[in-house]
Amino acid sequence: MSFTTWFSGVIFWIFLLGFVIPTHGYNLYERVGIASSPNPVGSGARAIGMGGAFIGIADDATAASWNPAGLIQLENPELSFVGAYFNRTEDFSSTMSPEIANTSTVDDASLNYLSASLPFNFLKRNMVVSVNYQRLYEFKRDYEYHLVQSSPLETSSEDRHYDQDGYLGALGIAYTVEITPRLSLGGTLNIWTDDLFWKNGWKENFTGHSETTSGASHVLEDTEIKDAYKDFSGVNANIGILWNAFRNFTVGAVLKTPFTATVENEYSENWVQTDATTGTVIDSASINDSEDLEIDMPMSYGLGLAWRISDQFSLDLDVYRTEWSNYIVTDSDGNKTSGIGGQAETDSSVDDTTQVRFGGEYLIIKPDQAMVIPLRAGLFYDPEPTYDGSKDFYGLSLGSGIGYKRIVLDLAYQLRWGRDVETDSLIANSTADITQHTILLSMIYHF
Repeated sequence: MSFTTWFSGVIFWIFLLGFVIPTHGYNLYERVGIASSPNPVGSGARAIGMGGAFIGIADDATAASWNPAGLIQLENPELSFVGAYFNRTEDFSSTMSPEIANTSTVDDASLNYLSASLPFNFLKRNMVVSVNYQRLYEFKRDYEYHLVQSSPLETSSEDRHYDQDGYLGALGIAYTVEITPRLSLGGTLNIWTDDLFWKNGWKENFTGHSETTSGASHVLEDTEIKDAYKDFSGVNANIGILWNAFRNFTVGAVLKTPFTATVENEYSENWVQTDATTGTVIDSASINDSEDLEIDMPMSYGLGLAWRISDQFSLDLDVYRTEWSNYIVTDSDGNKTSGIGGQAETDSSVDDTTQVRFGGEYLIIKPDQAMVIPLRAGLFYDPEPTYDGSKDFYGLSLGSGIGYKRIVLDLAYQLRWGRDVETDSLIANSTADITQHTILLSMIYHF
């Protein structure tokens, strides 16, 4: 597939709200983009209930996704399971074309995380190994609208529908060792593959139908686009340290390494213009193509500061950065473009993003009943990169649960929002108020 065909069809993203793709001059544009936050954060109802401020605490099995060094705090073997419900609403508006105002809502439920962890002692050192699955990025989106425009010379109507579905997940193999009683080092090897028990990829479908009447002429135009991205594959690592710097004060740091992933793209487009009066085909076009793409995934890194005020009360502050300026897509002809916006690599001016997350946990401990009830809350700033800067997104979260003997159940709710976000990729000259709701339910069993 040539670069021109690739760019004028439905191009590509992989982690973001990335490319702007016009289809035969329509007002509707598609952009492949994930529905959840594009920033690579971890999983678990406990961590999310604290606003995702967990790098400096990371003391349960989900630490493999936040800061694998924290796994050293596990005292017993455990199994963990995390289920997720996700809802996204986009309220579109436009000062230039107020008639396109519309609301799109999608939701999905999935297995978000699964792990098995084993602490042990070897060569007089405490160690932990774990095997984990994390579903990190959601691609579910849906949009449709009906538009009628008229003038003294012409009347036209348009029906457009766009939907996108899929996800990306990875198998993680983690190992942590206690360097000293106050310092641990850990790593998680993430294997992104389509060859295990899940499909790493996504697909997009676009259909359009328009009718134009001008004098005695009545023309129909129909478009169908199918774009599939299969077998997203690659390997990277999460490398973390956890240091008990002072009594009740812990410093955590994590680096998620960059890597080059591959993905298979299959694209088809069929377009036809028909005379509505006679049924005669006026013009038509068809494209069927496939291509292997390479994606340079960006490096990200974060620092967490945790203060255990008492046995019942803990606070954590995380700062996390992702180098989206290094997120580059290479097609089969060797052309390199930014994964955000689709500009040539040399013309791209994408900003890196910095998250700030703050959260806390208070434990109601009932030793006579072998029961613990946590109360959690958090706030965060989670910007998304764009071709000319970044979009501000904010959020808050609440969480609770119950720990009884060997079983821990946690529940978290997260609200994330962005206002007046530019959405030229979906509808030209438009903005949207975006609201995301996430509910996570975790279960941990200690052996």
